[in-house]
Amino acid sequence: MNKIISAVVIVLALLVGGYFGYQAYETKKEKQLLEQRAAQEKAAAERGAAEARQRLDAANEAARLADLKAKQEAEAAQKEIARLRAEQAAAETARRNAEEQVRLATAERERLAREKEQAIGEAKRIAEQREKEAIAAENARKDALEKLAAAEAAQREAADREAARLAALQAQQETERQQAHTVVAKARAEYEGRAVYNTDYKRAPHYNLTVDMKNVDAGSPAEKK
Repeated sequence: MNKIISAVVIVLALLVGGYFGYQAYETKKEKQLLEQRAAQEKAAAERGAAEARQRLDAANEAARLADLKAKQEAEAAQKEIARLRAEQAAAETARRNAEEQVRLATAERERLAREKEQAIGEAKRIAEQREKEAIAAENARKDALEKLAAAEAAQREAADREAARLAALQAQQETERQQAHTVVAKARAEYEGRAVYNTDYKRAPHYNLTVDMKNVDAGSPAEKK
């Protein structure tokens, strides 16, 4: 009887121990599952936080880049606006200059047209005047040629008479020169045949005779005329 009770007690004790052991195992298992789940949730939360931080950083970087791009685009737009304004101002200046050039060219063309008309009228007047002057000059030339021909004829006649007179005069002078040369030669021969005087005494007559002979050889001024 006691053995049966002891066996029952042992069985009950085993059952109770097994129950509590199972409960402890289940509790531990559940705790481990909870811890594992908590770790997983923590890791997921950390990953989510990291991803959130990355998304936030990416958003901040995107916002910074967008702001930078907006500033750059604004600066580029301002530069483009300034360039377009400068081009517009330059185009306006060029347009005004072109209009001024057109105005000046028109005024110059009108002035040239007026001057051309005046020049044509002046040229016509000058041409008519030149024609009259040419006719008068031609008439004067003909008169001058007639007078020149008459003067040349008279000059030729006078030249012929003068040439004949000069030829006769030269022949006469040559004859007189030869006669004078003969007289001087004869006088020199007679003079040299006379007595010899000292040097001081005969220098002057001898010099005068020499001068006379040179004058005879060269011809006197009266004879040359």
